[in-house]
Amino acid sequence: MKLGRCTICHSDIHLDALVEDEAGREVLSMLLKFTHNCARPLVAYLGLFRPAKSNLSNSRTAKLMQEVLEQFKPSRHLAHALNETVKQIQKKRASGNEIKPLANHNYLKTVYNSTTHLFLYTEVSKEDAPAKESNEVYFEQMYRAKADFSKINVEGAQEWYQKRRERDGR
Repeated sequence: MKLGRCTICHSDIHLDALVEDEAGREVLSMLLKFTHNCARPLVAYLGLFRPAKSNLSNSRTAKLMQEVLEQFKPSRHLAHALNETVKQIQKKRASGNEIKPLANHNYLKTVYNSTTHLFLYTEVSKEDAPAKESNEVYFEQMYRAKADFSKINVEGAQEWYQKRRERDGR
């Protein structure tokens, strides 16, 4: 299945060619694990491992992605560190310094640790946040809309309404 054309080299991009290779499938599925806008900077970061005269194999890419997942939790902090790492390495390469492809994640670790102070708050995911019952949300919306709770035939509605009125002092 042809997805489209590469904007750089104009060659066709085929999804079936990617999923035909087991490592290619692994790369695609692993990319979905990089939430908090980490996927795009990760792809740029992985490009720093590519040898000058050849491409990065799918199996090597999958291995590098797994290493990043093992060492860092996908977060805005990681996305920032990946972006900064790519910027700094590309800047060094552009200034004429011959920099070999990266061999490990030590540079990323350094950037990540040096930017920790920018992300000292705690990130709360939806799984960590206390879940409100869907009925509570419904009752709250109905209360704000000044609905007649005597006509709401949902289990727990009357009890919730009484507690809310007591809390509001009505």
